[in-house]
Amino acid sequence: MLPNLIIIGAPKAGTTSLHRYLDLHPDIFMTGRKELRYFWRDDWREQRAWYEAQFQSDAPFRGEATPAYAAYPHRPHVPERMHELVPDVKLIYMVRDPIERMLSHWVQRRADGDLTTFERYMAEYDRPDNPIICPSRYWLQIERYLEFFAPGQLLVVDQRELRVNRPETMRSIFRFIGVDDNFESPEFALERNTRGDKYGPRRVTAVLWDKVLWPASRSVPSGLRDLVREPANKLLFRQITEFPRLTPSARSRLVQMLTPEMQALRQFSGQAFDSWSV
Repeated sequence: MLPNLIIIGAPKAGTTSLHRYLDLHPDIFMTGRKELRYFWRDDWREQRAWYEAQFQSDAPFRGEATPAYAAYPHRPHVPERMHELVPDVKLIYMVRDPIERMLSHWVQRRADGDLTTFERYMAEYDRPDNPIICPSRYWLQIERYLEFFAPGQLLVVDQRELRVNRPETMRSIFRFIGVDDNFESPEFALERNTRGDKYGPRRVTAVLWDKVLWPASRSVPSGLRDLVREPANKLLFRQITEFPRLTPSARSRLVQMLTPEMQALRQFSGQAFDSWSV
């Protein structure tokens, strides 16, 4: 089986929460492992059997979420590979204030073990493949997908709307997918992977994660996993307390670079994004 629904990004824009909300719907199956990162692999064709095995479900809609599918040119070739394999797929693109998003993205990368300072990334803010800047260039990412997919296959969702107006936002997403939009769940009240959740692996955790700890965590029922998440994090990870600060001059440069991107995004999506800083 192959997916017919993919959350393509953006990193730190609510994709983890949306992945869970979609999986609650009886007509939607979302992969147990959220980020399959399949289409950015150079050996993606050779790994097709593995990819198909992730979607063993009779649900009408089967999906995955890999936020860095919209990180061109840091992650090139994703849209064309996706179109070759699943040309009729429905795409959901989560976005948030682009500057807030990149600040949060740096915290996530630090939690994942990236030791590059925020100041170093900002010194190279105009480098096309800067991994924390290019995912905030939303129109650049959409343009790449529109080379291969029809506009009607792509839905742009504001993370803020998902947070503050969740019932109606979920209904609009369900309508886009083509499933019952009256579905509701008590779990819609929960948010996942928030800033307060950020932990970086301790040394022993990093060594054991892929072969021991991650497989073991997947065998634990989701309800129990939520209960033990906090004590497990304290044992296996160290909390990330750093948060980057933008100087006024750096913010000004980013606003100048991103303003045309945001204007094009507003025109394409028909959304005002009036709470954003750009």
